[in-house]
Amino acid sequence: MRITLILFTLFLASCSYLHEYRMPIQQGNYVTQEKVDSLSDGMTRSQVQSILGTPLVKDPFHANRWDYVYYMNDEKGSVKENRLSVYFDGDSLTKVVGKGMPKAPSIYTPPEPGFFSRLFKWL
Repeated sequence: MRITLILFTLFLASCSYLHEYRMPIQQGNYVTQEKVDSLSDGMTRSQVQSILGTPLVKDPFHANRWDYVYYMNDEKGSVKENRLSVYFDGDSLTKVVGKGMPKAPSIYTPPEPGFFSRLFKWL
């Protein structure tokens, strides 16, 4: 009985160190640096929109500016923000302020073959 109570107390205490899982949340436009580099002065609004996507903010007070905002809340609670502003003169692109996100890492990379897989490959 005593050992059972001690084991139960240890198992119960070990559960207190588990943290709940928080899913990473992405909001806004994910604009990569490659997309920003493909922009050039004089592009029309429709060309910019086809490259970057629909802007998150089209300010009625600043009709010549589009804002692309990206937020990433990770599982630790930290927030990463990235902002890109695109300025127009009439219908042509004049200025880009901000930078894009770095290229997303590859999700799956195949492992290097180990000793036994190389050995049994020839058999």
